Amino acid sequence: MSNRISLQNFQLEITRRINESSVADTQNNRLAVRVGQHDWLISLSDISEVITLPPVTNVPLTKNWFSGITNIRGRLFTVVDMLAFTDTTQTTPNKADNRLLLIHQRFGVHAALLVNQVLGLRNTSNLTRIHSGNPPYPWLTSDWTDEKEQVWTELDINMLVSNAAFLSAGMA
Repeated sequence: MSNRISLQNFQLEITRRINESSVADTQNNRLAVRVGQHDWLISLSDISEVITLPPVTNVPLTKNWFSGITNIRGRLFTVVDMLAFTDTTQTTPNKADNRLLLIHQRFGVHAALLVNQVLGLRNTSNLTRIHSGNPPYPWLTSDWTDEKEQVWTELDINMLVSNAAFLSAGMA
């Protein structure tokens, strides 16, 4: 029970910090998430909210990475399993660490990204940009490394939501 309260407090703190970030902070601060074995950074201005995984309704005849739809405060959101979208493995549903990242409404999509874990905030001014060659996906842009040599890959939400594969959830 105390572990559940701790997770709720962590989620509330992340949401509070996202909402209170100034414009200057937003330019350098990134939300750090884990997708499978990969660590990603996402601009705070691209995410409107981080929530625990609510019930998701399966939609037949969709690709394996399209987890379904969910109702969040009266609004329907599509749920994209980012591990399955980038790999062949699906995220274990209802795992305690799984979170949904609600994509900011300015992108014009009611979509949520299912990630394995939220790791907190990272400031790019404390990271070193590295060049790793061609990214495996066009929406995974810059690679960064921290003082522990941990590699972080930046996810460009604008490129993701305009990607043809992301917009094609139905089975062909």
